[in-house]
Amino acid sequence: MDGYELGRRLHDLPGLTGLRLVAITGYGQASDLEHSRAAGLAAHLVKPISIATVLATLDRLTLPPV
Repeated sequence: MDGYELGRRLHDLPGLTGLRLVAITGYGQASDLEHSRAAGLAAHLVKPISIATVLATLDRLTLPPV
């Protein structure tokens, strides 16, 4: 099973519909980004990734407190 399939399966589990997954991969072609979107991944980061990019992505994906 690849990460795309894992993302799809996790999103299908009860209680995990709001889960935000991030792909960290060496693949960055347009088709790879589309696979991430189709699998419901919240972001697609292509290696090498700086810590600043990781932190900015996490900030963007963090929900405000309820």
